[in-house]
Amino acid sequence: MAWTKYQIFLALMLVFTGSINTLATKWADNSYSIGRDGKLRLFDHPFLQAVGMFLGELSCLLAFRLVFWYYSRKAKAGEPVELPPSVSGSRDFNPLIFLPPAMCDLVGTSIMYVGLNLTYASSFQMLRGAVIIFTGLLSVAFLGRRLRSFEWIGILTVMCGLVVVGLSDILFPDSHATKGPNSIITGDLLIVLAQVITASQMVIEEKFVTKYKVAPLQAVGWEGFFGFFVLGILLVPMYFIPAGNTIFQN
Repeated sequence: MAWTKYQIFLALMLVFTGSINTLATKWADNSYSIGRDGKLRLFDHPFLQAVGMFLGELSCLLAFRLVFWYYSRKAKAGEPVELPPSVSGSRDFNPLIFLPPAMCDLVGTSIMYVGLNLTYASSFQMLRGAVIIFTGLLSVAFLGRRLRSFEWIGILTVMCGLVVVGLSDILFPDSHATKGPNSIITGDLLIVLAQVITASQMVIEEKFVTKYKVAPLQAVGWEGFFGFFVLGILLVPMYFIPAGNTIFQN
């Protein structure tokens, strides 16, 4: 079935805003300040950045409430109302069903931001495509899916692309990079590792969550709720754990 103009617009906005997100996060990683001791310190706080991401997801709950309230008022006024797909769905579910995928999101996002801190923004954006490989394999193993030939070809194509990206970081390092080659390779590997966890999150959501037919805005909001508060609480003890200057600072 052909895409509508609205769907094409959403796909383009997904690419555009995703790129802005990566560039803004990397820009924050490269920002610095002079400490009281006169030493230069970079902004190495990937877990705090992950909390910011979950805060954005949590705001979807507010958006859901506002949109639902708007259409509820129209319905009470006697106007014919059809809820948009973003807020239409079942409201009869236990929010705790979103805790397991939220924890996968927490771990995966945190690892990705650590990896982004160590490698290039362009490599980060492209290596995230590894999620296609792991989601396909895990869906075969745990969801009983059968991938068609063109899907296997797509997975192999993505694998070849990832190899090219990894080799380019090793063979052609940026002479102006603030990180050494070992840090860049470590960052690339962490990003790929994070995609395994992200793929697990997707499989868990499809196997245990989609059957409840929760509204998309509400689903994202509840995952943001659990991720924000769990990681926010963990930041307190993590602040007092000496981390050194190798990957991130306190």
